[in-house]
Amino acid sequence: MKRRHFILGLSAMPIVATPKSTTRITRIRLATLQGRFHKFVAMNAYDKAPKGHTYEHTLIRIETNEGVEGIGAGTYSLADGSYAASLKPLIGANPLDLYTMDSGRATGRNLAFADLLARNRHLDAPLFDIIGKLTGKPVWQLIGDAGRERVPVYDGTIYFSDVWFRDRGIRAVVEECQEPVKSGYKGVKIKAGRGDKWMPRAAGDDRDIAVVHAVREAIGPDTLLMVDPNYGYRNQFDAAWRFLKETRDAKLHWIEEIFPETVDSYTRLRATMKEAGVNTLIAAGEHMRETRAFEPYLKPARLMDVLQLDIRQGGFLDNARLARMAEEAGAVTIPHNWGSQIGIIMGVQLSRAMKAVPMAESDRSTCDVLITSDYRFENGSFTVPSKPGLAIGIDEDVYKAKCQLNEIVVA
Repeated sequence: MKRRHFILGLSAMPIVATPKSTTRITRIRLATLQGRFHKFVAMNAYDKAPKGHTYEHTLIRIETNEGVEGIGAGTYSLADGSYAASLKPLIGANPLDLYTMDSGRATGRNLAFADLLARNRHLDAPLFDIIGKLTGKPVWQLIGDAGRERVPVYDGTIYFSDVWFRDRGIRAVVEECQEPVKSGYKGVKIKAGRGDKWMPRAAGDDRDIAVVHAVREAIGPDTLLMVDPNYGYRNQFDAAWRFLKETRDAKLHWIEEIFPETVDSYTRLRATMKEAGVNTLIAAGEHMRETRAFEPYLKPARLMDVLQLDIRQGGFLDNARLARMAEEAGAVTIPHNWGSQIGIIMGVQLSRAMKAVPMAESDRSTCDVLITSDYRFENGSFTVPSKPGLAIGIDEDVYKAKCQLNEIVVA
């Protein structure tokens, strides 16, 4: 048996804790990992340059005195000494004392650690991973059970390839959409907002509309088609409405972040769409950081249909809370994810747990330091493992070669 698989086997073995568990966190390791997209990714409305082939974020490894390890991801800033120091209070803590539990489900943060965990909600991933291994439960079972054994995902990696590859133009975007459909994805999300930065306003708006029609014709009527302008129609309500009106025949599943969220602008958007009979869903919220920020968009009138709190920024607890809020209002939540294979896995686990999270966003990225073979993609969806924790392992050989040199240790 290869050493890395032996280590993975040990980390995945459930260690059932007794009520007087002596498990303690003894060390936290923070290291920069590099992930790779499945292709070159161009830019969106606000980027200064293409995304490229790779990304980086912090890999978090939380270890206990019983040899159980939790694996997770940092957010969008790499770990530094200040961040590492902020995690020091976790050393010596029993992972089973960090969250309040009810009938085996995590319901909140224990008071002694509430501030630290609320400021670092991405820590839900490695800590739930440990708790799942200690209690013999997959992470989704610590959150809920929606009854779905497979979770659909959509491809969110189609950017402004027409602008970057000028010689190919719209055909570049069309071909990038055809590939995931052939690969089994049931939905694709493309970018819009070219007139905000990358093209003159009028020409960019026209290109946005032309791309939608070309993509819909290429992928057929049965594939979900979503559009994300990344606020590219900021202060351009008339242009935004023209875009929606002239693409209505393309039957967009949702329009995402067409302009910055305000109650007044979204009330106007909703009313204009309703009057014209445009049934495209309204999606937004990836830049919101608190569940309460969504409340004005859910009641007294629902102004958002798809809530998109970031999966790493929001963590499991807040995204689950938002899913319950969404369900009460007749909406759904599909957390934002970008630049993290661990983020994909978090989204899949959350969808397995929550009825109001019908699918997950995939950036189709991989990372050679992670072992994720229990997550199998087939016919547009991922299997959701029943192994304890997150069912992620570390290839120790790759970690030593690529991550250990930049490691920060908290002990």
